[in-house]
Amino acid sequence: MYQSGALRAQRFLRITQRSLHRHRKFQPALLRETLDYVLGARPLEYRAGFLDAIGAYLLLALEGCQLNPDTWDALAAVERR
Repeated sequence: MYQSGALRAQRFLRITQRSLHRHRKFQPALLRETLDYVLGARPLEYRAGFLDAIGAYLLLALEGCQLNPDTWDALAAVERR
């Protein structure tokens, strides 16, 4: 369940990146809607995987790493935490 959540986070990041390239602006409502819709009825373990993967991606990005959601290994990132 945890790994499924992490993989869903990676999918979310891919969708968000494509949206940014297409529309040239960030849509904060997308994250809120995803959290409400995708995570709302899911078990806590799934939610933890999703949020841990988003957190790992964010930390790496803030450290200056160039990340591509298509090639970034979400499962490896959350296993290191």
